[in-house]
Amino acid sequence: KEYRNEYVSSVSKYEPLAHCLRNRFFLDQIKILHDNKEVEILINFGCGFSMYPFLLPKSLLHVEIDMPNSISFKKEKLNSWQSSGILPKREIEFLSADFNTEYEKTLKKQLKKITKDKKIFILLEGVLFFINRDDTNKLFSLFSDIQRNGEYVGSVSFQKAIEEKPAFKKLERFTEERLDFNEKFCYQTVEDSYYESLDDYQLIEHQDTITLNNKYGGKELNSEELLDEHMYILKRK
Repeated sequence: KEYRNEYVSSVSKYEPLAHCLRNRFFLDQIKILHDNKEVEILINFGCGFSMYPFLLPKSLLHVEIDMPNSISFKKEKLNSWQSSGILPKREIEFLSADFNTEYEKTLKKQLKKITKDKKIFILLEGVLFFINRDDTNKLFSLFSDIQRNGEYVGSVSFQKAIEEKPAFKKLERFTEERLDFNEKFCYQTVEDSYYESLDDYQLIEHQDTITLNNKYGGKELNSEELLDEHMYILKRK
């Protein structure tokens, strides 16, 4: 909470709204696909502290993947809250992985054991910004290996134009002030053309923060102070 409050006051007051719009979009998309019997399992790569399992139907299986320390903390808390009745019971598998390391072989084996022949939706929120293009290609190669035709990926990324906005310059400053000495702020932006060029996936849906704001609430926004995310739905060919 302290970090969030500091981030919002230093970078963008719209960040909580942008986060909610993104979550609502994917929540709606996954629920529709599940209701249509197109999705049976949600694999959340870089799940952080998102709470999709408790907002979606009980029949959906969830696989939560993140850094070891994050997964350990989240698993402990969710298990405790489910046991005490604070949260409803859900079927959740927890896996840990560092997307900057050679994780693919081990993770692929773990996922194949869990998913079997279930229809998969892969969610990738807040990850691509922090990894490079080679690691991004490895992720999509892994997705292709574990998914069959007709299954889905939801992805979030920034486009290069964001770099010129005042809010992004504040983000750079905010991040650099918290890095270790001589450490460099590295990030990745992704254009539509990357998703369109993927051999094994078809881009079927593209929204951004502003279009989702218009759809869900219509709050008045100053676009220069907004970190405008882009949300994509891809379908395995």
